Amino acid sequence: MVGEGEAFPGMFLAINPGGITTPLIGTPTTDPAFGLPAHWIDERQKEAAQMAGFTVVDSETVMATHLSHLMQMQAAKLLSRNEVQQLVDHVAKSAPKLIEEVIPKMVSITVFQKVLQLLLDEAVHIRDIRTIIETLAEHAAHTQDPVELTRRVRIALAPAIVQQIYGPTRELNVIAIEPGLERLLVQALTNASGPSLDPGVADVVSQRAAQVAQEQEEQGVPACLLVPDAIRNPIARLVHRAAPRLQVLAHSEIPETHSIRIGPILKGA
Repeated sequence: MVGEGEAFPGMFLAINPGGITTPLIGTPTTDPAFGLPAHWIDERQKEAAQMAGFTVVDSETVMATHLSHLMQMQAAKLLSRNEVQQLVDHVAKSAPKLIEEVIPKMVSITVFQKVLQLLLDEAVHIRDIRTIIETLAEHAAHTQDPVELTRRVRIALAPAIVQQIYGPTRELNVIAIEPGLERLLVQALTNASGPSLDPGVADVVSQRAAQVAQEQEEQGVPACLLVPDAIRNPIARLVHRAAPRLQVLAHSEIPETHSIRIGPILKGA
């Protein structure tokens, strides 16, 4: 089972987007898609909840949103070889030369599928398939490692990734890692003989990342951790289980058109 929830026909879900302390008459619950505190209320409470700042949606919308979110979370598993081939065929209609030169001559279908799955694993949209293929073509001569190719693709898609997380704002409120902990993580995760992060440190980082992410979401701010490029991939994997909605961006993924504002600090022991 990948998800579950409970909905009540005729009722409305009043979701607290963060920071609202106004009490509601209803049944306390949690928004099934995004984990935010919420209440099931009847129609008589709807207007008061909206006036107080709650996001109020009907039960049908709750179910549709939850299903859409689950499909997005499972998108990488749903992307089969057949779907990948269909994507290639679709691009070939508008850019036949691009496909002829890149897939499968420079990048195999297997590697292409893995890159798309790695992007989807972190909820990165793959709509701009042409940019993805062009980026693969640019770097395929140097590496066939899907992880490294995905890193390059993420940089090419950085404006879209940031737009997806933050919307139109140009000042990005990010979570940063305490300098001492960051140095420890870089040293451990970029070890030439392989990553060697102490399990205790890994647990602390995961738990605190989950706490800070929840605090950001409760304040209505995107939960996004900014890290050095060298450790973005391992950190994203490390925190995913404890904080699945926490986005992890590398410094090179911040567009030049945007500025950052350091918010919460993720601290060590």
